[in-house]
Amino acid sequence: MMRADEIKNMDFEQFKAALNSMEEVKHLEATGNEVYGIYKHDVCYVERNGVKRTLQMIVPESRNMGERTYPAILYVQGSAWLQQDQYKRLGVMARLAQRGFVTAILQYRESDLATFPAQIEDAKTGIRFLRKHAQEYHINPEEIFLMGDSSGGHTAMMAALTADEDILDTDVYKEFSCKVKAIIDLYGVSDICQKGDFPTTLNQGEPDSPEGKLIGRKNVYEYPEISNKVNCANYVRKEVPTVPILMMHGTADDMVSCNQSIRLYKKLREEEKDVTFYLMKNAIHGDVAFWTEDTMDIIESFIRKQLENGGNSV
Repeated sequence: MMRADEIKNMDFEQFKAALNSMEEVKHLEATGNEVYGIYKHDVCYVERNGVKRTLQMIVPESRNMGERTYPAILYVQGSAWLQQDQYKRLGVMARLAQRGFVTAILQYRESDLATFPAQIEDAKTGIRFLRKHAQEYHINPEEIFLMGDSSGGHTAMMAALTADEDILDTDVYKEFSCKVKAIIDLYGVSDICQKGDFPTTLNQGEPDSPEGKLIGRKNVYEYPEISNKVNCANYVRKEVPTVPILMMHGTADDMVSCNQSIRLYKKLREEEKDVTFYLMKNAIHGDVAFWTEDTMDIIESFIRKQLENGGNSV
């Protein structure tokens, strides 16, 4: 280590030249490829009947970005189909943005504003909005993924499962496709008619329950012609194309039982769909364990695999 008296006898240029030989000086190097996320808040993707719905977006940025585009993840925050905390997962989405994904958190119309299938319609509109504005937000329009948790997982699953059929849809931005490349479903609801799968919902299936409100404040058991349309498995058929699916669910979930995902996984396997399923031992509903670096690695690896496999989602 250079002594203080040696430093004192140097002029500035001598000292500057000596820096590279000083072991105590640490050196870093910027490549220009480092990525961080720019937050685009409250981006209005649609307005219906005077009610604006927004996206919370995080767009990767780097010095050498140029005209580079990124895959996009549209994430649907769970909320029992009621009003969402659309800022809850901003930290997670920022981490995914640093891994090289444009991320967008979708605000759907809550069931108090609009009943099923409004939430599915909004997810499809959000996908189309990202395609419509792909250049503005540096998105590769052929590389859009749909992700959600809890009721958001249900919304994501339903939107993707019906993307090839002209149902549960609107005409907003209809010139753009609502298809995605794959689905990531975290502890999602799949069947609202399984009373034993919602142990902490004392009024499960009743008109004032989350699922009752979703179908217009009706008893889900007394209106099967409506409630059956909400159940994901009813849209899984061998002859209808389905994009690859990643599912995760906690075995200790007492809000939305892991049986929900197990039932849907069984149906997907019966119909010969491409599905990967992780049961997380001891994890409860919305557990932090779903948002660790290890689980982020699994999600990223799944997405990268779909990108490597090619194919066109639109």
